[in-house]
Amino acid sequence: MMSGFGAVAAYETARLFRRPFGWLVLAFGQGLLALYFLLLVVRFLENQGDLQTTGVTVEIIMRYFSVAFVSVILLTPLLTMAAIAGDKRSNMLRFLYATPLSTSALVLGKFAGVLSLSMAHVVLLSLIPLTLLWGAPIDLGVYATNVIGLVLFSLMHNALGLMASALTRAPVAGALIALMISLLLWFAEWGARLDPEASMIGRWSTLTRLRGFAEGLLVSADIVYFFAATISLLIITAVLVSMDRDLA
Repeated sequence: MMSGFGAVAAYETARLFRRPFGWLVLAFGQGLLALYFLLLVVRFLENQGDLQTTGVTVEIIMRYFSVAFVSVILLTPLLTMAAIAGDKRSNMLRFLYATPLSTSALVLGKFAGVLSLSMAHVVLLSLIPLTLLWGAPIDLGVYATNVIGLVLFSLMHNALGLMASALTRAPVAGALIALMISLLLWFAEWGARLDPEASMIGRWSTLTRLRGFAEGLLVSADIVYFFAATISLLIITAVLVSMDRDLA
């Protein structure tokens, strides 16, 4: 299994990094976040007297990462949409089905491949706020919890994107499915706000689960939520791929 997993992961990683589309998505995301970070710094400098009480960590770091989380929602479906759907359309999956490669190795290899490009996005996003260390004190604890939250959030959304890609033969449709589910999970908290009796819905909200990370807290329930969601989505993906394999 390990050799098959490594082969699929290496193939998927090489394919993603060879294609200009992935680099364009990363460049677009990095450019927008860098511009937003610059605007936050300028805003803080221009209103330093009013914002000094809350500080750099709250006014720049926490605001920056709140948009970084949104960038994962918007960009990850674009990075994962062709992982399985593209291979279905090109009949590459039929070739893989004919090999001794197990379904779990195939899914985990695909996941590792898309994760390599997505984690590059996360690493670059996480480096930008560290430039503040040259001239301003920041709470490294809050910074670290936000980075951890961003990594867990990205893990879950890569698994979600992979599952959505397994549902269809059209990559664009896979991206739209992943984006729709991501937004539903993000805004599930609003359901609880509108209807207090629907508090259970709010607990499924990724926005609710990220709040602790954003404020510098590591809550075990939130960490378990993201790991459990990632594993569950990968299992569903494996089931979908296995069903498609049986029909091929």
